[in-house]
Amino acid sequence: MSKKKKFIKLNQTIRHYFGEEGFDAGIERVDEKTLIELAHTLGLVPESYSKKSLLRIYRTLWSEADIELRRHIVDFFKAEGKVYLPTTPKASQHERSDRIDELLEELDVTDEERIELHKAFSDVRTRKINLFKLQSKLELIRFEQKKAEIERAVQGHFDIEDRLEFNASLQYNIHGETFRKIQPLKTKAFPFSFLQEAPAEQIISELTETKTALTTLKQNELSAFLQGIAKPHPYLSDEEMVSAIKRAQPDSNVTRFALNDEILTRIIAQSIPLHSLAQTLTEIIIVINTDFKPPQTEHSIAYELHLILPKDETLRTIWSGESLDLSEKLRCEQKEHEAHFLQEYEALLNSAKEAAAALQLGDEEISEKILEFLLPQLHEDLLISRKAAKRVLGRFNDSIHDALLKHQRQQLLARTIRDFKNLFPLARELRRKLVLHIGPTNSGKTYQAVKALEKADTGYYLAPLRLLALEGYETLKKEGIASSLITGEEQLINEEATHISSTIEMLNFETDVDVCVIDEVQMIDDRDRGWAWANAIIGAPAKTVIMTGSPNVKEAVIALAEYLNEPLEIIDFERKNPLELLSHATPINEIHPATAVIAFSRANVLRLKQQLSKNYRVSVVYGNLSPEVRREEARRFREGETDVLVATDAIAMGLNLPIKTVLFSRGDKFDGVSQRPLIPSEIHQIAGRAGRYGLHEKGYVGALRPDVLIHLKNTFHEEAPAIKIPFNVMANLEHIKLVGGILEENSLEEILQFFVKNMKFNGPFRAANLEDMLEAAQIVDQYHLDLPTKFHLACAPLTLRSPFIVAAFERYLHLLENDEFIPYIPPSNLGSYALSMDELLEAEDYVKEISLYLWLSYRFDDYFIDAQKARENRITLNNFIENSLKQSHFVPRCRQCTKALPLESKFQICQSCFKKMNMEKRKADRQNSGDVRPKRRR
Repeated sequence: MSKKKKFIKLNQTIRHYFGEEGFDAGIERVDEKTLIELAHTLGLVPESYSKKSLLRIYRTLWSEADIELRRHIVDFFKAEGKVYLPTTPKASQHERSDRIDELLEELDVTDEERIELHKAFSDVRTRKINLFKLQSKLELIRFEQKKAEIERAVQGHFDIEDRLEFNASLQYNIHGETFRKIQPLKTKAFPFSFLQEAPAEQIISELTETKTALTTLKQNELSAFLQGIAKPHPYLSDEEMVSAIKRAQPDSNVTRFALNDEILTRIIAQSIPLHSLAQTLTEIIIVINTDFKPPQTEHSIAYELHLILPKDETLRTIWSGESLDLSEKLRCEQKEHEAHFLQEYEALLNSAKEAAAALQLGDEEISEKILEFLLPQLHEDLLISRKAAKRVLGRFNDSIHDALLKHQRQQLLARTIRDFKNLFPLARELRRKLVLHIGPTNSGKTYQAVKALEKADTGYYLAPLRLLALEGYETLKKEGIASSLITGEEQLINEEATHISSTIEMLNFETDVDVCVIDEVQMIDDRDRGWAWANAIIGAPAKTVIMTGSPNVKEAVIALAEYLNEPLEIIDFERKNPLELLSHATPINEIHPATAVIAFSRANVLRLKQQLSKNYRVSVVYGNLSPEVRREEARRFREGETDVLVATDAIAMGLNLPIKTVLFSRGDKFDGVSQRPLIPSEIHQIAGRAGRYGLHEKGYVGALRPDVLIHLKNTFHEEAPAIKIPFNVMANLEHIKLVGGILEENSLEEILQFFVKNMKFNGPFRAANLEDMLEAAQIVDQYHLDLPTKFHLACAPLTLRSPFIVAAFERYLHLLENDEFIPYIPPSNLGSYALSMDELLEAEDYVKEISLYLWLSYRFDDYFIDAQKARENRITLNNFIENSLKQSHFVPRCRQCTKALPLESKFQICQSCFKKMNMEKRKADRQNSGDVRPKRRR
């Protein structure tokens, strides 16, 4: 029978025990006790015996298992004999019976067959019963009856592969004693077509002949084995052999019978010294007590060595009387086991040597200390677990802590912590060349930089946004360059990669390359993230560092090059096509396709989207959206699925979109501190996205309102003010650890405060704006965690203004403090799309939590165990947000009563709720002032 037919037959058989339903549906009805029994039968040891866990394991096994494992599962339910029927509505029983009787009028069936057919379809929905199914079931019933008749005639039964199983009586003659035992035998598999089509008499005749031949063959095999047993036997007495044969299970191999533990222990002890022995179905497990002396120490470690022997092969060797010399196998196993221990032990020693490198301890001294801490942690089998290694290193580090602290203080004056560039030693060794590409948007400056990157043997592309890092990664791959993507929450690592595309904060200062491209270098002036560009320019370990940015960054980069004493080449780029400022404001109902409307808040983006959706197909892009949703919205606009893009200034960061016209909805923005007018550099960066070279001959810039257009006209032709020094730089972990060691302080907040107030640098630098990090440090300091862990946690992408994100972050900290695994908890009751702005904001918070979880999972992968689950839920949430943005009836709603607000409303509550709140406030004010007089009636 072919493999496919075997699978089909197994599926048909299991459906019989599950009420003609498939395995996934039927297994759901099996009770927990039976599921546990099935696990024991299959030899499974799951982490949990809960029904939910077992169901997941069995469904995976059934879908992925081979034929043999499926057969074991089917045999289990066949042996149990219970049918797990689905529940069906009782009201349809008469209708179903009438339907079956009506169809049976067209078939020639006996009364017995009629009854069987009614039983077979008793749980099938009436509308699913048809003549073809009845005919097929009738053929199966008749075939089963035929098989039952044949089985009775030949005294056997067919297994799932249509092999006849029968019991043969074999005669044993050994050492003058004769007796008979039953031996189960199986014939070859008979073709299904033969069993179905051949007459029963012919099948019975052929099966009888096959049984006789097979029994004779097995008897001859047995007799030959018994006659060939050595006399005297080197291992077994006559009584032991006879006893073992009589005690053997009926289905035992007739050439190697099982022996008890006592006999096996005696035989194996002739070859090697053993402490104990145990048997499984397939193996003989021998335990030997031995010892081992690690190098560079006088201590000897006693341990247990487990020697695993294949049971069948060992029994065959013993019964045949062949030599059973296990000494060489024991030596090899012992050598391999001790070599594995030495590998783990050496890794432990190397970690200890690295930790104590500054103290210059001798190898023997470190070995003695490590072994002192290791011996109590070792298991009897000489294995060093990861937790044991972690505890040993922890105790070793504790033992040298005071010495290291003393050494740090001694070396404090020798450390060049004030000259910031010296914190990046690899970059200082490379004799780097700096190249600055400056020019307006759409001038090709980034394109030329990326081309230089592609020609380099190795390279780094540093992007301001995850979306741009992904775009850079895909560009490199499209050119056939082996690349990796590294962002805070996602890493696509290619072991053969020569190039890396990364968000700028994820730059690895320990990996040197030929070319490093730093994009949007004018971001060095950013209040919150500028430190990342400063650190990258100073410390990027590349022979050539190419920076791209707007003209106003020129003086800043020159100042940095002078400080670094590195050569700088400046290449100016001109815009490839003209950019024209429109003379009149553009009404919202007269917008042309390929237009981007710019707003500066999420609320304004959604409000504009709602207004424009009446006449246009609209995409939206704003900061709260996940990179995946932003990318999908940009794709819809790029491929012409939408006419208008409504976006915040997020599109200014290098997104390549086919925008012909950019329209500003307003001329001011909130910058995180105050509401202020747009400055020239912001206007240039955003407006420059209009008129993409190669798609449009000219770009157009305008506004929706006349007052906004006036501001643009007054500012558009102004030069952006030059970026001034000093630049923000960020303390790295080594810096924090050093200051913490000197201060003998484990509070991250205190160390950061000291850094901000006291660290003065030689060069054009100041400590970065650390307000958010300080706020995060206040949270992490409440938990008992080591300083490096606190530092990484405080650097996480934490949205402190979101109570939901902060609560999730504190849950992570609590579990980390208790050394527990941190699961990802997905949102519940998620619909198809958001019904209100609050629901959309909540979904955006869920995506931010996933970003936080994934960011932490790359730094604490032993604890954040659900990274894949988080990614899967991010896809679901992104789809939810994407669907929400596509809804034309998606409207802002009152925070109090959820009533729909007017599209042009600037407030988050409706007029009636506002009046109600004012009335309650006036009433409370009167009560607080003691004035409780009722209102005078008019």
